[in-house]
Amino acid sequence: MNKFKEFFFISINSLVFLYLYTEALFYYGNDLYIFTPEYIYLYVLISIFIYNFFKKMTSLDCLVSYIIIFYLLVRQYIKVLEVNHYVNNDLWYNDTIIIHIKIILLISILIIFLFMYILQNKHSEIFLNFENFSLILLCLAGIFIFLNSNHLFVLYLGIELQSLSLYILCCLKQYSNKSLEAGLKYFIYGSFSSLILLFGISLIYFLFGCLNLNDINLLIVTIINEDNIILHIGLVCILIGFLFKLAVFPFHWWLADIYEGSSDIITFFLAAIPKLPFFYLLYRLYILLFSNFILYSYILVICGLLSILVGTILALYVIKVKKLLAYSSIVHMGYMIIVLSSGSKIGIAISFYYFLIYIFTTINIFSIFLAIKTSYVYLFGNVTDFVYLKNSNKLLALITIVSLLSLAGIPPFMGFYGKLYIFDILISTGYYYICLILVLLSILSCVYYIRLIRFIFFNDKFDEQIGFQRKQSSYIYMFIAFCFFINIIFLFFQEPLLIYIILLFF
Repeated sequence: MNKFKEFFFISINSLVFLYLYTEALFYYGNDLYIFTPEYIYLYVLISIFIYNFFKKMTSLDCLVSYIIIFYLLVRQYIKVLEVNHYVNNDLWYNDTIIIHIKIILLISILIIFLFMYILQNKHSEIFLNFENFSLILLCLAGIFIFLNSNHLFVLYLGIELQSLSLYILCCLKQYSNKSLEAGLKYFIYGSFSSLILLFGISLIYFLFGCLNLNDINLLIVTIINEDNIILHIGLVCILIGFLFKLAVFPFHWWLADIYEGSSDIITFFLAAIPKLPFFYLLYRLYILLFSNFILYSYILVICGLLSILVGTILALYVIKVKKLLAYSSIVHMGYMIIVLSSGSKIGIAISFYYFLIYIFTTINIFSIFLAIKTSYVYLFGNVTDFVYLKNSNKLLALITIVSLLSLAGIPPFMGFYGKLYIFDILISTGYYYICLILVLLSILSCVYYIRLIRFIFFNDKFDEQIGFQRKQSSYIYMFIAFCFFINIIFLFFQEPLLIYIILLFF
């Protein structure tokens, strides 16, 4: 009987999908072709929710479902790139950069799901169940909405859908008051930033009577003078909302507590996924709304410099690994915000290249951290616990060191080239003193990465090996080696990759 229900459910859903899609194709023609990936994603997401009522989805069901989603969407996005037909209307905007960002997000989430499935254990906080799976998919749906939004209110709705999913994800760590505290803090701070963002959007609507970004850009250029106080209050409120989402100074205080209180796999997700789409959206808003006023370039430069300074100083005194990675994230966002203030397309392309390096290096470090933590007999989470890694697994120790040196920007690793390109673009745009300050701060930030390396390789007082609760699957080490291989690809193919990214912006 259950098999019949499943077959009946799948058949009805398939017929409804085909009917609705053919009807929409008849009315909207070629434009629908651009929306097909999102249409498929929304339909599959609703189907998964309904299917879970008939049969409780196992971890394998969740993984297979996402692999199907990943295949359908990436295949469809590649077709859209081949057609080279994009949309720029009142509500929806789409281009090659957005499609590439979506593919990167889909790949990153696939890596996270694979790691959740490999490491899942009933005694561990890492488990791929329907709750985690559905909330991450809802978060991705919100990201897709605000990435493609060409309307400030649609943008706000997408951000809220993404944020509400993250609030719940932060609370899902069982039997942990810290997780509940992290979720509550994130909800309060996120609600406050959303309120400021919505207030800024309402002031823009009060001033112009429209919320379409193209129309607002045209009105700012042709009608509004630079002394309009209502416009500047609205723009500042919108900028504050986005600086909070990116955890840029002075709106960075929440990030370390959220990283520390959330479960490890959700911290992994927070570190790798949400910031790239927010950064691209801030870039679009900067071009359309903020670039007409030189004041906002100065604000972004100051916020970026202070993010690097404060993040570096705070990272020097922390002992928790997740807090260290949180402050490291604040520092790296500071570099990208400074490049954004230049308004150069080549600079933005370089910042995206730097972002890719950061994402995949972070994935590599978190994968090693989780592989160790799920196998360690004692509580693992302090930077001093890395002293046991050298004697337990020299290969993991070596991969960890390479990843840390890359984040620190030490040559010849790929993080060095990312910073080098950033310094080059700042010099070419005339930011000489800012570049000098960044070089000095970059040298200072190497200290807390080298401190971790000292714990791993140069502390001879600890000759013990890590005690493992259970034998880890070989898939874990294959997975870590694969992530490390991606980082090596960046190192040896950086020039064609950077040229390809630059061409996307022109």
